[in-house]
Amino acid sequence: MPVSKWTTIARQCLHRRLSVQQFGHLLQAHHGEIGVRSLFDALVDCRESFCPPGDPLISLYIYHLGSTGAISVSDALLVLTKRWNDAKGQLSQDALTCYNQTLQDLTMIMISPKYKLEVSEARLALSISSRWLSALARQASREDAERTGLEYSDAVESLAFFVASLAATDPGLEVLSPSVATKKDGLDGSVKEMRASMRQALEQCLPLYSVLSSQLMERINTVLKHISLLDNGLPQDGNTSTQASEIQALQFQVSIAQSQLLASKAGGILFLGALLLTSSTIDDGTAVNWLSSRHHNDYQAMFSDIFTASFTILRCQSSTPRRSLCMQQCQVFIQNKLPALLSMISATSFNSFSTEQTITDAWHQIMPLLSEHDLLSVGAHFLHVCSLLHLLPGQMVSQLVSNENLLKGLSKGLYTKDGLVDQVNSNHARGPKLVEELIRGDGSAGFISQAIVEIMHNYCQNKETQYLKDLANAIIRKPAAINCIALFIRPSFFLGPLCSLLDEWRWDEIHGEAQPVYDDFGAVFLLILVTRARLGLSNSELGIRKKDGFLSEYLKHETYEHSLDDLSEEKKSHLGNWINALYLAEGLSDELFTTCSPHDFYLLIPTLLRQSITAYQQGKLTHDSLKAGLDYLLEPFLLPSLISALGWAAEVYQQDSVVVGKVLEVLTKAPGTMESRDIHHTILTMCAPRLKLRLVSSAAKDSNIDPVLKTLDKCQDFTLSAEREIQNESPGVVSLLQHSLATLITSTDTMHLEPPVGLNDIPALISRTVEVRGAEVALRALIEVLLQLSDSHHFPFALDAVTTAICMGGEGLHDALLLLYHNLGGMLRSGDTLAAEAVVRLYRQVEAYKNLLTVQDMGLDTIFGQQLTNIDTANPNLDAATAASGVVDMQAEQGQPDGIDQVLDEVAAMGNLDASDADMNFDSLYGLQGNEMDLNDLDLDMF
Repeated sequence: MPVSKWTTIARQCLHRRLSVQQFGHLLQAHHGEIGVRSLFDALVDCRESFCPPGDPLISLYIYHLGSTGAISVSDALLVLTKRWNDAKGQLSQDALTCYNQTLQDLTMIMISPKYKLEVSEARLALSISSRWLSALARQASREDAERTGLEYSDAVESLAFFVASLAATDPGLEVLSPSVATKKDGLDGSVKEMRASMRQALEQCLPLYSVLSSQLMERINTVLKHISLLDNGLPQDGNTSTQASEIQALQFQVSIAQSQLLASKAGGILFLGALLLTSSTIDDGTAVNWLSSRHHNDYQAMFSDIFTASFTILRCQSSTPRRSLCMQQCQVFIQNKLPALLSMISATSFNSFSTEQTITDAWHQIMPLLSEHDLLSVGAHFLHVCSLLHLLPGQMVSQLVSNENLLKGLSKGLYTKDGLVDQVNSNHARGPKLVEELIRGDGSAGFISQAIVEIMHNYCQNKETQYLKDLANAIIRKPAAINCIALFIRPSFFLGPLCSLLDEWRWDEIHGEAQPVYDDFGAVFLLILVTRARLGLSNSELGIRKKDGFLSEYLKHETYEHSLDDLSEEKKSHLGNWINALYLAEGLSDELFTTCSPHDFYLLIPTLLRQSITAYQQGKLTHDSLKAGLDYLLEPFLLPSLISALGWAAEVYQQDSVVVGKVLEVLTKAPGTMESRDIHHTILTMCAPRLKLRLVSSAAKDSNIDPVLKTLDKCQDFTLSAEREIQNESPGVVSLLQHSLATLITSTDTMHLEPPVGLNDIPALISRTVEVRGAEVALRALIEVLLQLSDSHHFPFALDAVTTAICMGGEGLHDALLLLYHNLGGMLRSGDTLAAEAVVRLYRQVEAYKNLLTVQDMGLDTIFGQQLTNIDTANPNLDAATAASGVVDMQAEQGQPDGIDQVLDEVAAMGNLDASDADMNFDSLYGLQGNEMDLNDLDLDMF
């Protein structure tokens, strides 16, 4: 097919990567010569067949055409529908993607405050788009869902969203509503027809609910509800108040202009803090998508935003007492995850910027926050890793830090995941050593985490349980490694194979001694339980696939004791054998382990302890015998039993404080072997908060428990949430939340961020408010901050910050906002229009942010593939002995182009146009020769 002159112009603009300003100057220079419809059509053609998918420059060009009034939305729709008709149903997936993206561009133009939408144009646009939507929805419903139905869903989503958004504008509402002159005489015929067309189009979308977003379905239902209210005419006396209130609420929403996404420093701090300080996995793609949308694809601003937010949170942790775990998590993030995110932002940007200059400027901004030596050291390590990723030259690091001592001994390269896996496959003792390097890794923590997970999965698949035990125990001894791994990889993914291994463990296939197998099983089991507690995971987040397996049953009955009558004969036999071995026999025989699997043993722990103290109370066991028997539970291969044992003791302490106290004396003492001591300390620290809470209430009654309490007092906080726990009760917590959030919003224009409460504690304050006062009170407190700043220049930033706080604050806040939004009529009746406007704006923005923060389910290969795998890395700490593992000097790659530059070069190579293309007649329009494309010429019914 010949290429038109308009297509040639569009291609040359895209090929040369002209900025929007340059593109606008080109249009002005040739004003009157360029057919804007034809140019728009050419840009759509380039999007479909010339540019790489998702090229943002096309969207920027189209937005410029629309926002400057060069082309109207209705004219753009005419171009698109003509292209659709000309295709006669022979559409490729690339074409559907092109329509989807272009319709999204038109929606952004239509809701932009720069675009002036007239009633006549709204009528034409609604007529075109509703007829097109009817045809498209019928096509999507008619096709086989497995073959092509899902391919149309994105286009249906975008077009339906456009239609619903257009109907919600003032001109759109006027088009659908009867005029003042005709209200008394009934509905105007053309208005009726328009509403009928809209109703038909939107109702045909309803059967597609399974492939359309919930936000779109809600908008469709709102528009249909509005149409129904208008079609029903004047309300009857019985429901006059309700219907009038609903129409008033709908019209009120339409009267409020759409707020643009605006990035505030406070929002960036709240977003990152909520993820980082809750041990959440930070998904690179989701984070960059969220940042880019808020910053409107200003990648340099994104770069600076996440840079300064990270160090602000670090400073807050260092200045808040009892924040060692949070401080460590921030350090791991800044030295390992942040440089990779910045590199990803830089590589994604189509408008290149100097990362060296941006880092330099941001560094000078955050320098006042790094007055302490430890914080400056973290910053120095961060800059060093950035130099390894070619974000700035190595010599610049020394200039910025101004302290050579902080840079001594740092690595000259990074590990690779595959290189580490190869090392462990050659020498399995290397696996546990990787755990030791994980926390202090400079830039390599992500690759080490990936390697550890892949190695564990390989061990599970190959049933190499002895090596898996060593690796699991190394992690249990250093629980901070769990937080580090979770920063890069979702817990359900790396725990899933471990859960399956335990659930599918066949005890009847054991050959040889059974005790070592108990040891292997126990290490994996304990790792799962410690990870659950460390990260605060629900049972559904562990990756358990077998819902009726051992793990599911254990987690449901972890501290549950059975009566003897409830036990089967087999379990009674196991219980009797264990009581005999612990208290009567000469020790634990291998026959005991062979006949009773760990599945049975760990489910019997509470019952075993109950029978033990009953025997002691009845005089069948002496104190020494009880103590000696319980000592066996401190053996390395039985240590996982302490978790359910300590949990059970906490539950029943009030009933039998004296004898349970004797059990606790044994279980809380440190084991005699060094092999068990660190693991026992991890278990005790994990169980201490709940156990201590139960014991304190009875401490005055039983002074014998004091030694146990002193032991528990030595245990530090086990989780990040415990360190961040807010003790304030209501109503003080509400005012504290409002003050802290308002202070954060108004003070982040400067970098002196030292309010009374750490800025990162706002998510903790929100959680505490929801806990003690409920989600509705917490939401109203956040809305009050919006209202407080409504008359100031801080309001747009407050809207972004409060939106982020709600999105990161859990589903309770979102549900409360939804209820408040649906009660707009009541707020308007009470005259609280300012609060109603805040709710509408907040609801819209929360829904938009929720879409941005949706994380897709990804496999490990995809996760690993997101890392910068094209960078060859090295670590000098490996010395010559490990140099053969495949590491390469990073500095040798500095001359290579960035991945994005290579993409752009390939795009440029696609622009090898024939000389004949430039000689095309100026009137030779690409499918639009002299055609004004009247609406009546469109064959929309062909579908």
